[in-house]
Amino acid sequence: MIVCTEKDKEFETYKDKVKNRKVVFHIKDIFNDHWDNYKFKFASRKRRTIIDKVIDKFLLCKSYMLGYSLYECPSCHKEKVVPNTCKTRFCSSCGNKYNEDRSISIHSKLFNWKHRHVVFTIPEELRGYFRNNRKLLNLLFQASSSTVKCWFQEKFKKQNLIPAFISVLHTYGRALNFNPHIHMILLDGGISNTNNNFVKVDFFAYASFRKRWMKLILDLLENEIGKKEFRKIKNNLYFKYPDGFYVHAPKCKFKSIKGLLSYVCRYLSRPVMAESRILDYDGYFVTFWYQRHEDDIIVIEKLHAYEFIQKLIMHIPEPNFKYIRFYGAYHNSTKINIEMIHLIDTYRINLKKSFNKWRTKILINFHIDPLICPNCHEEMVYYKSYYT
Repeated sequence: MIVCTEKDKEFETYKDKVKNRKVVFHIKDIFNDHWDNYKFKFASRKRRTIIDKVIDKFLLCKSYMLGYSLYECPSCHKEKVVPNTCKTRFCSSCGNKYNEDRSISIHSKLFNWKHRHVVFTIPEELRGYFRNNRKLLNLLFQASSSTVKCWFQEKFKKQNLIPAFISVLHTYGRALNFNPHIHMILLDGGISNTNNNFVKVDFFAYASFRKRWMKLILDLLENEIGKKEFRKIKNNLYFKYPDGFYVHAPKCKFKSIKGLLSYVCRYLSRPVMAESRILDYDGYFVTFWYQRHEDDIIVIEKLHAYEFIQKLIMHIPEPNFKYIRFYGAYHNSTKINIEMIHLIDTYRINLKKSFNKWRTKILINFHIDPLICPNCHEEMVYYKSYYT
């Protein structure tokens, strides 16, 4: 591992590699080269069943082995075959479409008012519990949402305010390590349950958040794991973190709420590292870079392909696990009779959704309509599909 700053030669080399990049190294190529050997070499290692299903399907993405759809020209009857995609949460291509859909869905629910970005983290001592038992990840949502709701109940007891926030789970850090934490998009205000009026909130007590967040998550873990096994660890953590677990509310570095949504939703359903961060792949070793959160220093790391694969697959989510959850006034079950203006209207939502269709994406990026017949220039129509 190489750690470098802007004054180091390694940093200049890194900048030149990115600037003059001619070859893009794809994660799919790394898995094609090593996935079968990885499974054989680590056959004795316990692996979640969902991992093999996702990767095997991901490697067949856009191949006819997953089936295909037929389109036909109504004039000359020329056919066009469109292979099916894998639609997994690990594929860069399919995941990008899913993330756009999620971002649009969240954007459509937000009220036209200021929001802040709050991050709830846990210490390294607790991460292993969540990695070994993925069901415990639900506790992160439960504890973070209760932290905000309880604070609102105490602070605005007379107004009986209902907060509005959206929580998103990330399970990784920039170094690809397992680091589960909650990103919360929190409305700077609340809806009064008494008279349905909107009340703006300019101040949130993050010191109170930290202590409450620590108590709630530790109590929930103790209840799940058992007092006998967890009580000593719990007491040590209270002694080590007297101010509570870290709750970060960074100054908004995004020019718009769209930028924040893009950041929060970016790796919900695709590999946890952008392919642009891969500097080199020689067939056996992968070299990539990341920027450390604590000091913004660039770190260049070189790993064997097996280790690189392991770092990626441990973040594959369990099936049907919801990584985005809506709370308070943003939850569908909340009965609020108030006319709040949304950030984006229905027309723009539908327009954004239409831009995320596969045909429109090809047209925008390559200026070619894939469903226009090359012979008579008529629009092809859907004929039938085959599935395997």
